[in-house]
Amino acid sequence: MQGGRGSFLAILLFVFSTKIFAQEIKVSGGFVEDSLLIGQDVNFWITATYPSELEMIFPDSTYNFAPFEFSSKTFFPTKSQGNKAFDSTVYSIQSYEIDLVQYLSLPAIILDVLDSTLIRTPIDSIMLKELAPMVSDTTQLIANTSYEAVNRFFNYPLLYIVLGSLLFIAVVLLLIFGKKIIRFFRLRKLRKDYERFSEQLSGYINSLKSNPESDLAEKALFFWKRYQERLDKFPFTKLTTKEILAQSFAKELEKPLHSIDRLVYGKRQTETIFQDFQQIEDFTQYRYNKKVEEIRDGK
Repeated sequence: MQGGRGSFLAILLFVFSTKIFAQEIKVSGGFVEDSLLIGQDVNFWITATYPSELEMIFPDSTYNFAPFEFSSKTFFPTKSQGNKAFDSTVYSIQSYEIDLVQYLSLPAIILDVLDSTLIRTPIDSIMLKELAPMVSDTTQLIANTSYEAVNRFFNYPLLYIVLGSLLFIAVVLLLIFGKKIIRFFRLRKLRKDYERFSEQLSGYINSLKSNPESDLAEKALFFWKRYQERLDKFPFTKLTTKEILAQSFAKELEKPLHSIDRLVYGKRQTETIFQDFQQIEDFTQYRYNKKVEEIRDGK
């Protein structure tokens, strides 16, 4: 009987402490505008008040804002007053959906060594502004019955002969050189894509040498994830650092990704952040060379 009473008191204490903890944290958010146009930016704000001994982060550009798409964000530095901290961020997002009412709720994440707690803003809605009026059943088309003279003479037999000959030549070339042609264009596309990636990432690295800011590091990280996702056909942009490192081929990314996360999410600046991106660039170059070898081997 005493054991049952002890378990009941433990459960009651846990529930009571959880309620007190939740009352100390307040997360709010909503749309700035009351209506939107397809493809144009609207703004969604999120604020949080919480005990200053906690560490809280808001979603970054890799978060899934569905049914909206991320455009940009404005981050305001944390303000502290006594034992309370206040954070706020405004996201610029776009929608390409045609639903008349669209909804969004964003999370705030409390980081902890053992576990993380997610607290969402209340769901807010925004109206789609329609520019084209509805077509009624009584709408009538204006018929144009004026005569338009056209040239009736065309050598269709010659056209069919030419098209048939070109098609026959194309089939023969594909049968003989098909695999080599496909391999050539795959390698060409892969090389051009990698060159564009390498040039832009080098620009990010050079900028981070003189300006190791979290926003710049976040843009560089998302840019790398998007390219690596295309290269490896693996959803880097949708996974956390922990989920990426769980893959056997990504073990060597553990140090640079953790270092970048500390800057992006924890705002802990480091003058050598550009070296972490250089390690990431070396990893991508290795994966690119491996992909080239696979294509050349016919895989």
